[in-house]
Amino acid sequence: MKNILTAMTAVLFSLQGFAKAPDYQVNLRIGMKGQQPMSINTPMRSGKKTFFSEISDDGQSETLVELYAKKAKENEKDGLLMDVMVTKTVKGQKKYSERTQFFAIENQEIESGSTHGRSRSPLSVAVMAHQL
Repeated sequence: MKNILTAMTAVLFSLQGFAKAPDYQVNLRIGMKGQQPMSINTPMRSGKKTFFSEISDDGQSETLVELYAKKAKENEKDGLLMDVMVTKTVKGQKKYSERTQFFAIENQEIESGSTHGRSRSPLSVAVMAHQL
């Protein structure tokens, strides 16, 4: 009997490790100086990277957004630790990258900005996220 209980406990702990990470609906507005803001509305899984690309109408430039979000708790509020990297290329040549990191509380819009990186173009990100 003791062996059966030990085996069942081990199985339960193993199954907890396989529990899927929570899914979120994330709405982003990303702006960089001299560029029209991008709007992204997507489902994503906590702990997984997501990529978005926007190509200019003339096909000469591309804006690549790399988004990483992980479920977290800060000051007893649930939310996401966000890491947003935006890279701009023109005619296939990388012009600049900007990155910002912040904590986004669930169901509350937050804005974050950055002025570091190679370029002097500030990156601004507004995000609203909620768990699905």
